[in-house]
Amino acid sequence: MRIKLIDFDSKIPNLALMKLSAWHKQKGDVVGFDIEDPDKVYVSLIFTKSKPQAAGLVKMYPDSMVTFGGSGWDLKNFLPDGIEFIKPDYDLYPSTYSQGFTTRGCIRKCPFCIVPEKEGKLKEWWHPSEFHDDRFDTCMIMDNNLLGASKTWIESVFNWFIENKIKMLSPQGWDARLLTEEYAAMLKGVKHANGLRFAWDNIGDEKHIERAVKLLISSGFRGRDLSFYVLVGFNSTFEQDVYRCNKLKEWGVCSYVMRYHKNDPKLNALARWSNARKLYWSHDFSEYKRGTFK
Repeated sequence: MRIKLIDFDSKIPNLALMKLSAWHKQKGDVVGFDIEDPDKVYVSLIFTKSKPQAAGLVKMYPDSMVTFGGSGWDLKNFLPDGIEFIKPDYDLYPSTYSQGFTTRGCIRKCPFCIVPEKEGKLKEWWHPSEFHDDRFDTCMIMDNNLLGASKTWIESVFNWFIENKIKMLSPQGWDARLLTEEYAAMLKGVKHANGLRFAWDNIGDEKHIERAVKLLISSGFRGRDLSFYVLVGFNSTFEQDVYRCNKLKEWGVCSYVMRYHKNDPKLNALARWSNARKLYWSHDFSEYKRGTFK
């Protein structure tokens, strides 16, 4: 069979498509992004805003079986286990790192997050030793909340990175509320490919965040190597959003503003200031003026 893959809107290599590619290649099928006259087409989309445009692809392949998937299409559409637990085809993209989930789901039920609906309660999933490719010195952990797993599982994952000297790439914000002195020390032992990032989504978690910052710094991290995602424009006032950024700066760590809505000029200005490191460290937000925002 001739299998065409369409990565509609991924920001990083699409894990599901890499697994589908590996599975079809095992069957002897011809697979790729540039396959002409395909027998089957897989379309993966991450964002729901892409759905109307992606649906139009059916007309482009009238003689093919077209299958849609991804969070942007259906939260209950999953790969069969025979494909889910297959080592991804890292040759599909110009990959420079392995990637996968060691856990799925989450212990939280944050109202802004699709994970509880999509994946349910947190469960141990797949050890990085199973999906890592030895060609790479870096492995991306895509978990939503690894620190919510059992201590045995967490230690197994961290120790694998440490013992094999693999760099950890972690795009998600770690759950600071679950950080312990032991986990902070283990995280310090891991090589981090993109720094270490946590999250401060709720104004009421200030004590937990401050405790986590102190634990990390006492474990040997430099404050400016630590970042905290700050969700703004969802369940907080603008004053609370500015407060969290300023408080993180006071503690000596970086804030990174994540806007729930991107049409608010005040939040846009806060993001421009917070997410530009030179501005963040050299000027207070009260001094920062840009465009029509005063």
